[in-house]
Amino acid sequence: MKKLFLGSVLCSQLIFAQTNDLPACKTIDTEFAAINNSFDNIVDKFKSKEDKISLVKTYFSEFSICGEKGKIKDYGKNVEFGFHFTDAYYKGKRNEFKHFYKKILRKLKEAFGPSHVYRSVKDESGKSCYFYEKDKDITSSKRNIKLVLSYKDTMDETQAYSVSLFFEYYPKR
Repeated sequence: MKKLFLGSVLCSQLIFAQTNDLPACKTIDTEFAAINNSFDNIVDKFKSKEDKISLVKTYFSEFSICGEKGKIKDYGKNVEFGFHFTDAYYKGKRNEFKHFYKKILRKLKEAFGPSHVYRSVKDESGKSCYFYEKDKDITSSKRNIKLVLSYKDTMDETQAYSVSLFFEYYPKR
């Protein structure tokens, strides 16, 4: 009985030890500038090692935004550089993730406003904001940014609160 109790205490400590406050993002301006300056060269600039398990050509990256390391996926036609903040790793409920989304959105507008326009979409499952190049429509833009806020679905307990950020470009090949 003591072993069972001790095991459950250790397990609960490990679970709670994995959650941190949502990041303050103090260096996000510098991080966005680095992405903006290397948008067409994301794979060469930011990859650290290849994920050999994935079916899609995938690279791990040491580069981080708000302390979260990115993952690069090369689909052939397009390349995606993604960063994910979920309640599996960060403390917070709907309002905290909503505030975090707004903070990143504000910083994206500052960093990419001169070169991109954006559209927002909102529904009961969350919000999305799509940035695409000025003087192009959303389908012809070669440099895109997607920011997504997902809310926990009361009917589906597997879905969590999350904020995801994707930088996508279409390389000339």
